[in-house]
Amino acid sequence: MIRGLYTGCSGMMAQLARQDVLANNLANVSTPGFKKDVTAGQAFPQMRIRRIGDISDQGRAQPLRPPLVGTLGTGAAIAEIATDHSGGNLQKTENSLDLALRADGYFVVDTPGGERYTRNGAFKLNDEGLLTTDQGYPVLGSAGPILLAGEGELTVDSQGNLMLGTELVDTLRIVRFADSRRLVKIGDNLFESGGQEDEDVLNPRVMQGFLETSNVNAVREMVELITVVRAYEANQKIVQAEDQMLDAAVNRVGSL
Repeated sequence: MIRGLYTGCSGMMAQLARQDVLANNLANVSTPGFKKDVTAGQAFPQMRIRRIGDISDQGRAQPLRPPLVGTLGTGAAIAEIATDHSGGNLQKTENSLDLALRADGYFVVDTPGGERYTRNGAFKLNDEGLLTTDQGYPVLGSAGPILLAGEGELTVDSQGNLMLGTELVDTLRIVRFADSRRLVKIGDNLFESGGQEDEDVLNPRVMQGFLETSNVNAVREMVELITVVRAYEANQKIVQAEDQMLDAAVNRVGSL
């Protein structure tokens, strides 16, 4: 019976982890360039159950092993939380500082921890004229942080060339990785390289005045959340049933 408690509790913990992931996805449904997380579950090792006290092999010179009844599961856990890097839709904003990528790739930004990568192209200009993220991290071009301090209208072509009027200011650094699954989320909609070398995207297909929306489907996430709540309740009832059986075994059967 104690094993039943472990099984029920492990199921509850797995559903709590799934709920946290789904809640974070829903909280970022409106965050430009956000990539949702998905969970993968795994079962704990199963045990083979054999019947004890079997008398069918009495009289044999070498008794057979007890007959196999089946296998017993011992619970579940979250094996992995992975990021879905599929692209979101493009939303028109008419803001000249909003940029989206139609190709696989990431903008490069400079943070106190080093270079980091993002699909969120909702950029700003700080007081010094530097192009930055919402968090104030400078966006990097081929010559370093991008300074837009000249005169003229800002235009960005599909190759990421930034022009103020007719003057070329810089070119956005847009990179890709051999295995996007190895990228590590670090918060603020940023990724670490996961030990990989980046390579320049030759044709990034930059779209000025557009933003890539989150790839979170709110309806689908809500349905998943309801499923998680139901599964949690089912595991909770298992724990309650095991507790009642233990109570009966200790206080009723034990008193006979």
